[in-house]
Amino acid sequence: MNKPNLLRLTPVALALLALSAQASSAPELTPQPTLSEHIATVIEAQPVKRVDPKYPVSSARKGQEGWVAVSFVINEDGGVEDPVVQDSSGLKAFEKATLQAVKRWQYSPAIQDGKPIQQCRNMVRMDFRLQGKLGVTRKFLRQYREVTDAINAKDLALAAEKLTEMKDDQLWNHIESAYFWLADSYYAKAIQDDARELKSVRRATIIENESIKKSTRQYLLQRRFVLAVNLSEYRDALETYNKLVELAGDDQSQLAQLSLYADQVRELMTSTEPMIRKASIDDEGRVFHELSRNAFELNIAQGDLHEVQIRCDNKLSRFTAVSQSQWHIPSTWGHCSVFVSGTPGAEFEVIELGEYVGEI
Repeated sequence: MNKPNLLRLTPVALALLALSAQASSAPELTPQPTLSEHIATVIEAQPVKRVDPKYPVSSARKGQEGWVAVSFVINEDGGVEDPVVQDSSGLKAFEKATLQAVKRWQYSPAIQDGKPIQQCRNMVRMDFRLQGKLGVTRKFLRQYREVTDAINAKDLALAAEKLTEMKDDQLWNHIESAYFWLADSYYAKAIQDDARELKSVRRATIIENESIKKSTRQYLLQRRFVLAVNLSEYRDALETYNKLVELAGDDQSQLAQLSLYADQVRELMTSTEPMIRKASIDDEGRVFHELSRNAFELNIAQGDLHEVQIRCDNKLSRFTAVSQSQWHIPSTWGHCSVFVSGTPGAEFEVIELGEYVGEI
């Protein structure tokens, strides 16, 4: 297998790091139809009943707020199946409440050429907010300063200890949550853990928060772009770049350099060069990957992988995770995401092959 053309992206990422610091068997492939051939008429599923999640009583008493992003499948009867927490602000009570609510949702099923079908790429984010404007508590502010002071003093052992104390308390509202993940991203950068930093930066920026200065948000989005490129999560990199464009508003001059790198990412994604992402199963036993191509394979480096779920617009398929097996996805399935489950810490590669499937 030829190596992907990533050498030119490596100096790009290094330059941006400095910049931001300153501021089973495979399914058969369906033959491609001609341009004049009718493929399908699809009517998307529509909500009929959506039950709001119950606010956890204990969380309300503590003043906790949070958010949960959940992925789920709508079956041929319009019911919800296989809800999975894709990410969250980190509080398990909100994750549990979200899953309980989503399982009770009902839709009119998606229709393809007059027949009900699965709709498998659905994602919603639940925001849990309390009435009134909540600020940062004195205790949280003290803890936050202890963490950042320890990082600045290069006392990373103390910083790790203080971060653990903050996480154990979990007395977070939306503002505190953003600042906790901001502090965690600083620590992850100091210990050069790119995967942890990317996860923390995403969580710090997922909700628009007026308490975070524009310059800080720009820094976080720049870091997210750099890290996503470094970790070969190219779709996320481009989505992040678009957020930077929106944040810059009329002053696009500051993005002149970044735009060149974004163009290189687009060029790679739309080429036929293999794209390799090195991944490891997280503490929840999973990894999510958004596909840009119509084929991929897994190479297991160490540890155990259990299952590969391919969730497409109108198809859900499950396979055992076998190293060096290739999956070829029919164009009729639409855009797809891959969910890999396994033992936490297991390391593997997702290698995207084939043709670019277009924008989502």
